[in-house]
Amino acid sequence: MRIIQLPAREISRFNSHGVDMDLLPQVLDAERTTMHVARMVAGGVLGEHPAVGRQIFAVLAGEGIVASKGTAGDADERWEIEPGQAAIWEPGEIHETTATTDLLVAIIETSDGELAFREHEVLFGPPLG
Repeated sequence: MRIIQLPAREISRFNSHGVDMDLLPQVLDAERTTMHVARMVAGGVLGEHPAVGRQIFAVLAGEGIVASKGTAGDADERWEIEPGQAAIWEPGEIHETTATTDLLVAIIETSDGELAFREHEVLFGPPLG
């Protein structure tokens, strides 16, 4: 599991104003990419399961705890996550999320396409590659 800080930008193009956007990593050369929005109530749990493909779990509002047991089930990583941050799980990585407050997230699931990182900063986990 990696936790990254999402770079934020004020959007002013096209006469835009009052808009801040967190930039997710770009997915390159993926056969399949889907996006979901999840709303979790405080205390809610998105149960332990292996990632079907690469998953980006971007927090939009609220706070939670993300956990990983790795792909073999022998790791024990837990990390608090908040708005402007995202967890990235690799295919087969066993993971779980608990909402410590009401939590709103965008979940991007993709095949094994490579991720392109702009100015993302690793807060926890292996370096970006």
